Amino acid sequence: MLWGLLLALVVASLTLILSVVTALTYPYFDFYMVVSVLLASLFIFIAVRIIRPAISKTTPAVMIKALVVFWFLAPLLVAVPFSLFAGLPLPDAYFEMVSGFTGTGFTVLNPSNETPFINAIRAASQWGGEVGALFLTLILAIVFHMSPTGIVSALGKGERVRPSMYKTVIDLVTIYVVLTVIPITYMYLTGMKLYDAIVYTFAALATGGFAPTAGGTADLDFWQQFAVIFTCFLGALNFSIYLNLRYGKVRQALGHPELKMMVASIFFYAVLLLLVWRAFDWWHLWSAIFHSASAVTTSGFQIEDVSSFSESAKYVITIAMIVGASAFSTGGGIKLFRAYVLGRLILRELRGMGAPRGLVNPITVMGKEISSDDIITMLTVVTTYIFSLLLIALLITELLSMHKVKVSSIDVIFEVASAMSGTGLSSGLTSVAPADVRLVLASAMIVGKLEVLPFLYALATAFKSLKK
Repeated sequence: MLWGLLLALVVASLTLILSVVTALTYPYFDFYMVVSVLLASLFIFIAVRIIRPAISKTTPAVMIKALVVFWFLAPLLVAVPFSLFAGLPLPDAYFEMVSGFTGTGFTVLNPSNETPFINAIRAASQWGGEVGALFLTLILAIVFHMSPTGIVSALGKGERVRPSMYKTVIDLVTIYVVLTVIPITYMYLTGMKLYDAIVYTFAALATGGFAPTAGGTADLDFWQQFAVIFTCFLGALNFSIYLNLRYGKVRQALGHPELKMMVASIFFYAVLLLLVWRAFDWWHLWSAIFHSASAVTTSGFQIEDVSSFSESAKYVITIAMIVGASAFSTGGGIKLFRAYVLGRLILRELRGMGAPRGLVNPITVMGKEISSDDIITMLTVVTTYIFSLLLIALLITELLSMHKVKVSSIDVIFEVASAMSGTGLSSGLTSVAPADVRLVLASAMIVGKLEVLPFLYALATAFKSLKK
């Protein structure tokens, strides 16, 4: 609890401070911004006070459970003042902040009716949740000499990019600052106001999906839409690609399988959407590419009302959201790397069905052999992810039936897949969902962010402790 609280306090204070700075660029100022600064200062004060007792309880198992606590607690710390600022009931405010911190993008607000400060909090929650938690956890792993493998995996990442984790953190901080500044610059050059450029960059780079207007990216012109979706693409790439570029390994970076898979996936799903729509004009082509990229990167931006899409189109987007973005990125889903390895595994099994036993070639990626243990872990993650998605969809279906709210099965599965992958594209369910359904969706966002296994581990150890 101490570590979970410490992580939540630091990221919550970062979110509140970033939102104030962002709102000032509008320019905009109100009394709530002063309250946010004071509250952030209080959070930092408490964090300093509890860091010593937290350190004394540090173990890898503690850190995994602390991250589960963090993902439930951090949105609550910001949701309490946010409910006051936005005039929302606390459950709705918590849903909004869970959506923000997990980089999902579901919303219960009309952004066009909110102040620049409210929209700044929403955008900052996505940047802080996706990036701040990752960097903070890696730094903790270095300071306390802990192997970061399990911790990084719990955050939905999974690739140890350099032998020196200290050097990795410095490099990642530098890269992410550059990746934040560059999109702000080119979005501003496309004609956006500085405030809008910052808000869209925070949301897009974190593959979040929050926008400062009700129409979102539909209100932007073509080049601005392209700038936003390209920023989502940058955020959804495996950060080891940027590290390779940082050290001049251009061929290794461009040859990364997830880079090729992401580009291929976007165009593959776009072609499927065009075939489903049976329309091949310029607008449908751009819409197909945009929404395919939005689903693959799990960013959730849209230029059309996705809820009005045909069932076939929703199935295409659902599959794209479930597979998701790259490992070690701000994107969600089961990850392209796992899909790539499992695809290679299927091909290997097909080719080896007629071959003598023991003569099956190992699976290698970028010259590195994927061990049997790694394959088993990937299969476990994918299996638990899919089963969890179906169980949550079943629970929501039953809750909707109790409330006598009629929603089709594909819309329920679409919404749950969007929640667990951290996408935020909506079939329309969120807007009509009762409070208990929204809380289940909020839990789905967190469970998906943790990739299920760390959540089950924390739950199992909690029951074991209660039993004792």
